[in-house]
Amino acid sequence: MSILTIYYQRNYIKYLFPFVVLLLITSIIYIWTIDRFPSEPDLCQLLKGKADQRNSSRRWWEWTCLIEQEWDKELDYDCEDIRSIGNYYICFDEPYKPKPPCLVYSFGIANDFRFDDAMAKVGCQVYSFDPSMNVNDHQRSERVQFLNMGISAENIENFVPFENSYTRGSDKTWKILTLASIKKLLGHENKTLDILKLDVETYEWAIMKQLLKDGSLRSVKQMTIEWHIFTTEPPHSEHQNMFQTYMNLKKEGFKSFYVDSASRYHNSRYFNSQADNSLINSIFQKSEK
Repeated sequence: MSILTIYYQRNYIKYLFPFVVLLLITSIIYIWTIDRFPSEPDLCQLLKGKADQRNSSRRWWEWTCLIEQEWDKELDYDCEDIRSIGNYYICFDEPYKPKPPCLVYSFGIANDFRFDDAMAKVGCQVYSFDPSMNVNDHQRSERVQFLNMGISAENIENFVPFENSYTRGSDKTWKILTLASIKKLLGHENKTLDILKLDVETYEWAIMKQLLKDGSLRSVKQMTIEWHIFTTEPPHSEHQNMFQTYMNLKKEGFKSFYVDSASRYHNSRYFNSQADNSLINSIFQKSEK
């Protein structure tokens, strides 16, 4: 090894070492000071003991806390034959049991067809919907058909979704329709919907309000839904309506037989509340003519 080579190696180490040390110190400081999910104060704890539902002047987060209190109550219906289908829970008690030729609408796939494929094995005809996947309409299997459209509270041909981990990189606009419009499009206007599955990342609140308004839920036997409430979505101005929507769902005869609401953060800087919820329609109205 030449003297010149040794000289350059030593100088390389001499200048590289301070840079590595600086990078290490910077990383430690970042990890130490990173803004983790805050836990104090827990806003919903402040509300306990003051849950007067008639108070319409509540702050936005109080309405979410009231929704969580509903989720935490004893189940409305004790399903004796509850089964994990894919990654959702379905009740197989009579008269809610899905049996061929059952009809299932599954909204929100995110490339995970476990539920859809499992319901097809039960003997149901399954329609899977998700415009965020950038996949054209196709027949996935004998009993599972995929449609590149979504559900909404209104019919929009060129809907622009808000950006999140599911919509990032998807087509700029989506085709979204109401449940009634989708059933008409598929020729199912007078068909019973044995299972309605909704996992649509906060859009479920506006959709559910519209479904209650137009009566589309009357011919739905049971429903499995993921409720989402994030820091800024849905808008704070809608939280009182969201609470009323959930209460109206119960008034319309939907009874919870499964609730898992483990993901909760109640801080003004970071607010997150989610729940997996499965319900039967206790006043189901058969819609076949």
